[in-house]
Amino acid sequence: MDRIGLPARYVGRDGRIDVARLKAETSIAKVAANATDLRRSGDEMKGLCPFHAENTASFFVNEGKKVFHCHACDAGGDVIELHRRLHSVDFRQACLDLVGSEPAVPLALANPVLVAMRRAESVKRARAIWQKATPIGWSLTETYLTTRGIGHAVPGSIRHTHVARWWDEDGREGRREPAMIAALQDREGRVAGIQRTFLDRDGRKSTRGTARLSLGRVRGCAVRFGPVADTVMLAAGVEDGLAVRLMFPGASVWAAVGDGNLPHVRLPAEVRRVIVCGDADAPGRTAAAAAMAAYAKAGLAVEDLVPRAGKDFNEEWLLLHA
Repeated sequence: MDRIGLPARYVGRDGRIDVARLKAETSIAKVAANATDLRRSGDEMKGLCPFHAENTASFFVNEGKKVFHCHACDAGGDVIELHRRLHSVDFRQACLDLVGSEPAVPLALANPVLVAMRRAESVKRARAIWQKATPIGWSLTETYLTTRGIGHAVPGSIRHTHVARWWDEDGREGRREPAMIAALQDREGRVAGIQRTFLDRDGRKSTRGTARLSLGRVRGCAVRFGPVADTVMLAAGVEDGLAVRLMFPGASVWAAVGDGNLPHVRLPAEVRRVIVCGDADAPGRTAAAAAMAAYAKAGLAVEDLVPRAGKDFNEEWLLLHA
């Protein structure tokens, strides 16, 4: 070991840490995988960000470039910075840890009690944001939905607000931005989460980072555009659900906010029939098939409704109806 505590091969002739070699010989993906579940996304790996509460994966790791970046909270850097932030240690301690020492501070995410507390805090924050949000009249959300052809008689489960993308553990929040807020209700009808669709000053989806981010609980919940009924039409996204609602006046339409949640919405006992309204592309068809199988297994009557034009129902509405 060198006088600064590192093996000699990680110390340059000038006595400083050979950062380039340390990073080259350390897998940033393995370091990140200790903090969050990762899955392949093209040439990168992605997962839920370990630095702020979220339910939509915004955290990306590039093993080839040896960097990480969260498109929601803008955290980013190399493997040393990742370890330093995860364990609240200084630069030197992070280097020591990465070459073989035990982490100085255990990961908070490894503690199931803290994980549960963090999830509860996320739900609490989502409910608080929902309560403070306002009706969409004369807002950028109304502009956004109008340009999508679905701004007519929007249900109360959609609101408008200015909200942050992320919060630090100490409560510090990121810059607040205009956003459309959709209320995610659980099986009992309680608001358990929200989906934030961030908007720019012209009422278009924001291009600054990820446009859609969820907060609170998503899995098992849905945005309700109609009451609990014998038959529910279940769309994948908010905009698609609003379009289906206009196509089928009087129908009870709900949105699962994503293909991943389409098969997992926990429906009240009063629901006997589900019409799955998935996208027309390959991922949409796969999600619709999984949803139909899941609800049939639960003893519900199921039907499949596919867009007749475009990739999804919002596109169909714009092409054939608006």
